[in-house]
Amino acid sequence: MDTAEDRGVITRAIFAGLCASLVGIGLARFAYTPLIPPMIDAHWFAAKDVIYLGAANLAGYLIGALVGRPAARRYGARSTLRAMMLLASAAFFACAYPLSVSWFFGWRLLSGISGGIIMVLVAMTVLPHVPAHRKGMASGAIFLGVGLGIAASGTVGRCCWTWACARLGWGWACCRCC
Repeated sequence: MDTAEDRGVITRAIFAGLCASLVGIGLARFAYTPLIPPMIDAHWFAAKDVIYLGAANLAGYLIGALVGRPAARRYGARSTLRAMMLLASAAFFACAYPLSVSWFFGWRLLSGISGGIIMVLVAMTVLPHVPAHRKGMASGAIFLGVGLGIAASGTVGRCCWTWACARLGWGWACCRCC
């Protein structure tokens, strides 16, 4: 029978999986899409460049999906997941300023690679620590993170853009809607 301590460990593992899929797939992949029109309106990039930046992220996901398991074998799944969460977070911050198309391309590619690796590793890392009778719930929670990230990307992401325009002095980079 589960003890309170066991349930706490299991709950934390499931929540970590939810957070990993939220960041690695929900945000790292889908936060970019709702910001395309404001980035074009703000003259960060030309419309043709923005499409290439989206493609860089998708190519990164393919690369990440292919190298995820070998990376986990070499460095350990937990260490790899932690490193990819840090890389995805660094990519968010690196894309906060429109330095150049190549800068964004590189960081969008790295964001995709980290998201692809997270996508491949999160369930296989969390589920072995979950008892059989809770695996269905755990799997659902892990993939709930994707949906929460997509929902946050479409709503909160746009609000954050507007807030940054108004509060951080990004008026030079903001579109008419800010």
